[in-house]
Amino acid sequence: MRSFSAVAGKRALEFAETIAYRKLVRRGDLFEPDWVETREDGEVAFGHTEIPNWNYPWEWTWSMLRDAAMVHLELLLICARDGWTMSDATSFNLVFTNGRPVFIDHGSFVPREENEPWWAYTDFCEHFLYPLMVTSYTNARLAPLLRGGFGRVSLNDAHAFLRSHKLKKGVLKYVLLAHAAATKSDLSVEEVADSTAEMTTEIFVNMLEGLHKLIASLDAPGGVSTWSEYNQRGHYTNLTLDEKGTFVDKIISTTKPSTVLDIGANDGHFSAIAAAHADTVIAADGDPLVVDRLYVSKPPANILPLVQDATNPSPSMGWRSQERTGFFERIQPDLIMALAVFHHVAFTGNVPLSQLAIWMAETDADFLVEFVHREDEKVQHLLSRKTDPDSFDYSLDSFKKHTDPHFELLEEQTLSNNTRSMLHLKLRS
Repeated sequence: MRSFSAVAGKRALEFAETIAYRKLVRRGDLFEPDWVETREDGEVAFGHTEIPNWNYPWEWTWSMLRDAAMVHLELLLICARDGWTMSDATSFNLVFTNGRPVFIDHGSFVPREENEPWWAYTDFCEHFLYPLMVTSYTNARLAPLLRGGFGRVSLNDAHAFLRSHKLKKGVLKYVLLAHAAATKSDLSVEEVADSTAEMTTEIFVNMLEGLHKLIASLDAPGGVSTWSEYNQRGHYTNLTLDEKGTFVDKIISTTKPSTVLDIGANDGHFSAIAAAHADTVIAADGDPLVVDRLYVSKPPANILPLVQDATNPSPSMGWRSQERTGFFERIQPDLIMALAVFHHVAFTGNVPLSQLAIWMAETDADFLVEFVHREDEKVQHLLSRKTDPDSFDYSLDSFKKHTDPHFELLEEQTLSNNTRSMLHLKLRS
């Protein structure tokens, strides 16, 4: 439910009668309230169906942020032509659900006066334009920028990243000249960005269309990452890969969990198998390149790709560390798939199996695990980097010992390569 003051509620109800509102609802960019209530004191309440698996910009891929930016500009264009605008332009006003970004802040829509400045220009640049340009032109990682900046990249930071890229599209106009104006005036960088000139509706529309064209022309960060070539899966035979897929399909189709979290999802191959039987699958991976490839491949709408490192998940952030809740506080799956992941957690993340088992229990979910044996070549490679490999408590028996107090082993299957085992673990009540 969303409550509005009498003034804001009156405005929200007025917007709901506009042509722009009907267009946004028809496009699927804005969800219509399930019910509307006007109270005796004039306050207005909108009742909405809860959007599950809430997500934040630092969990999106580059292409997800670009799509959110494009939707935001398209909404502004529709509103501007109908005499309306938005009071802010933050990425927190959108959330990904059913395979696409949706605008969720009905209170942002306000009437636009002719010749009014775009008051939310700074918001849009910091939440959308600058992060997209910085990561497109420098290959910087998006998630750390947005997590560290609480969803924003400031003009100062954009200038630091992009001053050597002055010939790239948009850098001179939106970054270098704005920064130069700030340094030559008595205004702060933020005040200069806020001091956008008054503009007619025609000029405002042209500005929005120019930004839309610029953002559409940007290329996603490229290159090769640690896991971007993993989907070749040369370390599996066709037989073992089929065995693994069959086991996943059997467990998910039998248990029919509502929400599945696939950690280390990579290209989403097994997420897709799970999605055939679950309501929602969150395909999470710490590598933004592979998650972005999954997103642009347009997987089934019930697959939500997110950038998420299991050893360093999104924490609770903002005011009193409660404004934006942590990943495992928002995402509460019935079953977690961890397929060939835990050996990386153990060796690269330096997490003992005893601690891993405690974390697993804290998620309050059942698990479908592909455990990679100590004898497997991938584990042997990781062990070779350690100065004392014999000291590591890592084996299938040890994993079972540590998880047994918390989970019941319902089913186990060793793949035909004899170095990987599939385990279905049910949380003990």
